Amino acid sequence: MSPSDHVVLRGVIDEVAHALQIAIGLATRLRRNSQDTVDDAVALEAAIGRAVAALKRLQPSTRGGRR
Repeated sequence: MSPSDHVVLRGVIDEVAHALQIAIGLATRLRRNSQDTVDDAVALEAAIGRAVAALKRLQPSTRGGRR
């Protein structure tokens, strides 16, 4: 391999390494944000369930078994 090939190869390897470092950072941020979104969705679902249960307690009972 010629000296100029070594220079080109080193430049390409440096560029790929830098791009991969950026990609790893973005992947980490995406994973954290996705987990936060999942956690928020679980909390939202629970809150809606509690609100529905509270509203059902306000409904008068009927004899047909339905509220």
